[in-house]
Amino acid sequence: MCRIVIVDLSEMASTIDGEVSLWISAIQDIGGRSPSDTTVLDFGCGRGVLVDRLCELDVNAYGCDVDPYWEGDNPRLREIQRSPYRIPFDDASVDLVLSTTVLEHAQNPRELFYEIKRVLRPGGCAIHIYPAKWYLPYEPHIHVPLVNHLWPHTPRWWFALWALLGIRNEFQEGLDWRKVTELNEHYAANELCYPTQRFYRKVSMEVYGNCEWPMHYFLSKSDGGFAPLYRRLPLKWFTAWVCQYTRMVLLVQRKTR
Repeated sequence: MCRIVIVDLSEMASTIDGEVSLWISAIQDIGGRSPSDTTVLDFGCGRGVLVDRLCELDVNAYGCDVDPYWEGDNPRLREIQRSPYRIPFDDASVDLVLSTTVLEHAQNPRELFYEIKRVLRPGGCAIHIYPAKWYLPYEPHIHVPLVNHLWPHTPRWWFALWALLGIRNEFQEGLDWRKVTELNEHYAANELCYPTQRFYRKVSMEVYGNCEWPMHYFLSKSDGGFAPLYRRLPLKWFTAWVCQYTRMVLLVQRKTR
């Protein structure tokens, strides 16, 4: 089914520019490198928009994704091999791996972390931005409340209830509640992954021997969500804690050897 989606291009441009600014700062401040002297891999690159913007700023950027969402042949964008799972880059070939709202879709986080570590050079790091398991007020892709909390065991009646109440994402307008229920149940089972922060800590320690959640840095550099509130309120530690557990998370993993 083909649907027309109306996009505010000025808002999109603003969002992309803010994301690029955040990543340029992260390359320097978290990665400890000059952007012009860094090979960056955008893991889960989609159409490659971020890769293009980084390249315009003289960053040696590449991207990969499980499906080739980009148009035509682009030597900087490569498809991830699904079975056996493999990122299409050589061992120790990348200085920094970044991902933006990708981990909540990857149902093989342990395997994924090992593969990212493989392509990182010693001294490199992986930086992930993703929605927390307790993200509020609703799961950000299908807009159904508490699906991320209940994952991976959300009952069918829960999807049906919210579909009956008229909850739809931007691609479901006009669909009847039965179809929406079916689509959301399938999406949650096959496209979502919401482990706890404890799980990410355990696996990060297993793979890398370290992990960080520099939420104060993230909120000081980000331009959306909780960031403006964080910069206005005096209790910044509390705002950062709320964001880490109920909104967006910044996870850093370092390859020490």
